[in-house]
Amino acid sequence: MAVIISAIAAALISGFVLYCALCSRQLTTFALLNLFRHKRRSISTLMAMIIGGVAVFCWGGFSDYAFWILKQQTIRMNVGHLQLYNPVYFQTANRNLSLIHDYPTLKAEIENHPDLSSAIATLSGQLEFTGVISHYENETASYFSALGIEPLPALKLGAFEKQISGSELSRIKPLEATLGSGLAATLNAHYADWLDVMVVNSSGGQGALSLKLRGIFSSGIKDYDDVAMKVPLVTAQRIMGTQGVTKVLILLKNDADVLAFRAKLQRVIDEKNLPLTIRSWKEVSPFYQQVESLLSGISFFIRAMVALMVIFMIGNAMTMNIVERTREITTLRAIGLRPLAINRLLLLEGIFIGGLGGLGSLLVGSVLAGLVNLQGIAMPPSPGQTHGYTAFIKTDSAELFAVTFLLPVVTSALAAILPAIRASRLNIADAFKFS
Repeated sequence: MAVIISAIAAALISGFVLYCALCSRQLTTFALLNLFRHKRRSISTLMAMIIGGVAVFCWGGFSDYAFWILKQQTIRMNVGHLQLYNPVYFQTANRNLSLIHDYPTLKAEIENHPDLSSAIATLSGQLEFTGVISHYENETASYFSALGIEPLPALKLGAFEKQISGSELSRIKPLEATLGSGLAATLNAHYADWLDVMVVNSSGGQGALSLKLRGIFSSGIKDYDDVAMKVPLVTAQRIMGTQGVTKVLILLKNDADVLAFRAKLQRVIDEKNLPLTIRSWKEVSPFYQQVESLLSGISFFIRAMVALMVIFMIGNAMTMNIVERTREITTLRAIGLRPLAINRLLLLEGIFIGGLGGLGSLLVGSVLAGLVNLQGIAMPPSPGQTHGYTAFIKTDSAELFAVTFLLPVVTSALAAILPAIRASRLNIADAFKFS
């Protein structure tokens, strides 16, 4: 939406300036030269615009980075860009009733499909199950919520999880598991300890297995780490007595391909009449949606405040400009310059000073962002998380540059409208008496 509004504003302002340059070249030149006649007023106005523009630029870059890092954390913590489910998954809490049974065939069809394979970074099935885990030697036990994962794809899908001790799951040692830091602390379990796991399998019977603790990880989300366990998918299928998976995760090579890939994947599902439904990473991540809404609201508020500040500053400067230039404007009127031409002159002055303010905002903002990015900004943990992070100001967004440049231009053009109308309506006879 911001891109569309910026494009419309840029087109209208550019069209007006181009029209004036072609049809009233002398008037356009006067408007540009007038900025340098009153250097003190122009500099003070520019400084106010640049301060506001830099605030918008830096906050926008900071927000963009916060969105980006949160998005990457969400996607690369065993979520992926897209997920495939049995539709029954969203209708029952019993995960054994919503399994995708022929996972190997489905995986081969997707990975070998000519329209899908080139965009996929990795694809992995996961099996969710819960149960009770105990550490016999320490006489401790706890509830757990586990994922059966494929170890190799998990290196990408779980890239943002922090390994505290030990190592990731092995592809050749299936009877091993990794625990969340909270669950490991509850069990007082350490690397190479043997743990006993008990579950209710997919047939309704009891399944039990002894697993060796290979590593302890932290996702940064305390509630998850307090119950989390990961085991190889083949081990999870063995203990649950099934060859199916709960969901299929797809990680793409490019974030921008999500919508197009989803449409292609949906066509394949429809053509083959597969009992599957697709969910995107955002649809299964309500926390991201809440944080995005919060930061978007704050960003809009800051930009609105800066816009109001710039409007008042420029409106005040333009009003003072007209008062001081009353005789000049009256003389122009007296020699035949029409009120519409006066309007154009003052509007052009507002647009030109806004353009200079926009360029100054981009220049100063880019330099300041570069200095900040040399060290970054240490941030506390987000709500519900235990790990802080180092934030940066992201400056690779065309939308950010467009908004930072156009905000001073648009606001200065708006602020110049009322003074321009007042100037065009000055009474010539009375204005000559002004001293």
